Amino acid sequence: MPDSTQIPYLLRLVDDESEGVRNAVAKALAAFGPALDGELARLSQPPSKEHMRLIRELLKGISGDADSSASGEPLFAPGQLVHHRHYSYRGVVVAVDLTCQADDDWYLANKTQPDRNQPWYRVLVHNSQQVTYAAQTSLEEDESGEEIGHPLIAHLFSDFAGGRYVRNDTPWSES
Repeated sequence: MPDSTQIPYLLRLVDDESEGVRNAVAKALAAFGPALDGELARLSQPPSKEHMRLIRELLKGISGDADSSASGEPLFAPGQLVHHRHYSYRGVVVAVDLTCQADDDWYLANKTQPDRNQPWYRVLVHNSQQVTYAAQTSLEEDESGEEIGHPLIAHLFSDFAGGRYVRNDTPWSES
């Protein structure tokens, strides 16, 4: 593990105008991996929300989050079965936003904080009452062809055929 005593010095350079300095800082912070959030929280003066946003943007450039599925075009449609890459749940897409519509407080509380400028999906989670809001880069196609157990299925879909649900005309509403 890198030396956590260096973090305050690295944070002072996050918004440096030199691309070389920013790249070096990004690599040094990325070396902490998943432990970075904990290290930042333990600082005597943890970063502000704005500073955290800058850190995330800086890290995004080297993290691999910018894979091909982060394009502006949705890869999934309502009725399609999906699998969450990080949390391993199956679900069905019920609605699509072209970019993250969640407020900043929700987004900053999200552990993974995927890029906001990509499609985001409302997903009914299999065998639960949960509805998640997931980024495109967090999802992959679920090819099981198996139905989803969720109390809202009958309300939002009219049929299940060919391994996907047929979306009805009932609008998605969070209420």
